[in-house]
Amino acid sequence: MEDNLNDSNIEGLLFKYLHFYGSFDYYGHSRRWYRREIRIVRNNKAIHSYRDAQGFRWNNRKINVKLIDAYIYHYGWVKPPSGLANKLRNFNQFYHDDDWMAQHLPESFTFDYSHKNPDRLVHFADTHPAVMQGRIAATNWKLEIDLKALNKKMTFRRKALQKIEDWTGWRVSEYRNYKIVK
Repeated sequence: MEDNLNDSNIEGLLFKYLHFYGSFDYYGHSRRWYRREIRIVRNNKAIHSYRDAQGFRWNNRKINVKLIDAYIYHYGWVKPPSGLANKLRNFNQFYHDDDWMAQHLPESFTFDYSHKNPDRLVHFADTHPAVMQGRIAATNWKLEIDLKALNKKMTFRRKALQKIEDWTGWRVSEYRNYKIVK
């Protein structure tokens, strides 16, 4: 923040993301997961949250951001199956009526880690932040998932686009809720 404080062209800072899934051992790395997002914006009343509050705008313009070498470790999908079933129920109650909920997410619903979000998980071999160490040590479930079966779920198109990203670092047609300033 200090490095960019006096550069009025920089209106926000763009962080890299790792979206952990199912356990603290795996993160989602595919087009299903956004890989960057703005998490610090300049103190300016003209800058406001946009749509689902994942992004920001200056009036109706995408804000100018600087990509920084910092990560957000997102743990929103790291829960035991019962926790993720509750997460889905809580989320969907805002968008669906009781009949839909009873049909699609009944009280007997059991979350299946291989069904909802992942199509490609990567084993995390680095270190989690110190503040997370106690929670990770207290984990009482193990993610049992067949990574090869997950990859087979990807369509040919998604596999091809993923290969391009793996080889070049370029995510073809990536949605960008910002404008990167060099």
